[in-house]
Amino acid sequence: MRIALVAILLSCSAAAAAEPHVFYHENVLGTGLELRVLAESSAVATQAEAAALAEIDRLADVLSTYDPDSELSRWFNSGEATVLTADLRDVLHASDRWRTATGGAFHPGAELFTQMWRRAEQVGVSPTDAERRQAVLLLQIAPWDGTRDDAARPNGCYPISLNAIAKGAIIEQACRRMLSVPGVTGAMVKIGGDLRVIGNLTATIDISPPSAALQPATILDRVTLQDRALATSSGAFRGVTVNGRRYSHLIDPRTGQPVDHIRSATVIAPHAADADALATACSVLSVTESLALVDSLADTACLLLDSDGKLHRSREWPTKNIVALADDAKPPAWNGGMELEVTFEINPAVAGGRYRRPYVAVWVEDADGRAVRTLVLWVQTSGPGPKWIPDLKRWYRSDRIRKAADGTDLIPTVSEATRKPGQYSVTWNGLDDAGRLIKPGDYTLFIEAAREHGTYQLIRKTVTCREQPVQNKLEGNTEIKSATIDYRKPPAPPAKGA
Repeated sequence: MRIALVAILLSCSAAAAAEPHVFYHENVLGTGLELRVLAESSAVATQAEAAALAEIDRLADVLSTYDPDSELSRWFNSGEATVLTADLRDVLHASDRWRTATGGAFHPGAELFTQMWRRAEQVGVSPTDAERRQAVLLLQIAPWDGTRDDAARPNGCYPISLNAIAKGAIIEQACRRMLSVPGVTGAMVKIGGDLRVIGNLTATIDISPPSAALQPATILDRVTLQDRALATSSGAFRGVTVNGRRYSHLIDPRTGQPVDHIRSATVIAPHAADADALATACSVLSVTESLALVDSLADTACLLLDSDGKLHRSREWPTKNIVALADDAKPPAWNGGMELEVTFEINPAVAGGRYRRPYVAVWVEDADGRAVRTLVLWVQTSGPGPKWIPDLKRWYRSDRIRKAADGTDLIPTVSEATRKPGQYSVTWNGLDDAGRLIKPGDYTLFIEAAREHGTYQLIRKTVTCREQPVQNKLEGNTEIKSATIDYRKPPAPPAKGA
């Protein structure tokens, strides 16, 4: 199964006095981490990176639901009134505030229904109405008491999770910690679909719909942020399947039913914890309820994509029109209307834990070994990143030869940020890097991966690109788990209403 999250692509602008630096890490709070920092030097940027990572680790030890030794887990399992750290107490206060403001659409006790539906998936039977009603009644009881005092007591009537707000709280503190490093003038922390921009850094963000495609035809919108947080919630790729029917992992705590009326909810707010909680709530509330709630809040806005594909903006959303980035002009048909789809999967680190994502290049060469088309180039092009690009040995050599011939530099135009482990797909329509249609013949596909402090791997396969379809499964390696090639005519689009 192809897994893709709501795509958020970032480009940053900065004052000339500070240089932008970018760092990527994997397996951070269960997803990918991107750090951007404006710093007076690479050494200062590295200090800010270390400060952010340390702060993330520290707060994970406080707020993690999965770690039995975290402060949250130890407090909840004790069932006793306990003096809490300010970090945990602040998140509990914020949870109380959003539980009240959303009428229970945001609720730490939604974990009760998450566990109920996971059991339903195992036994193949959906929860009964009676079971859900009983659980809804339990959630009328506050999850804890006394958080405004020094000591707080969990009620213990049902399991809780702070996942819908804790990530935002961690992002907020990590971003502020980076900015506190001398010589840093701006910073951004992005974990999964949530991010915070602070200081002099300005981020231009493309918000894409949930899609498995690497090259979406359109985006939902484009916004520019400074000193703001953004969070996106979507139930498109996580959930459970019961009796052959798929249900979203997003559940309405007021009914116990998974929700599917919102494909994605994006919220801009002054602070990351608030954006995180509101993105979840806006996935649960009706469109009308979400817009009314967000419009009542200062400096807060939302963009909702409903299940019918319609966009809804709150009054303060920074843009009023969809950004039209799609190019509707159809390219010329290649070999009678053929295309080449390449699907590949990036492996997680063998040892687990945090690690740097690999650089990946996917490209095509002709029978003479000349580079024809670069389909994927995932690298870091700022800070210390460019010095590692030559580690993509074959692509780099082929590109140097191509550049010497036509004088163009592909890296600024085709490179994108490195990607987390998972499965990806890219389609080639037979056009070369200059937009010209190539001739029928034999072409070699390359998938190259190199990781700092990791391994170098190369996959190659020659494909006859004429009028006959070709399918190949390619052997994986340490960095690329598996890959397939499908040279065929594009599949017909699904019938409307199907």
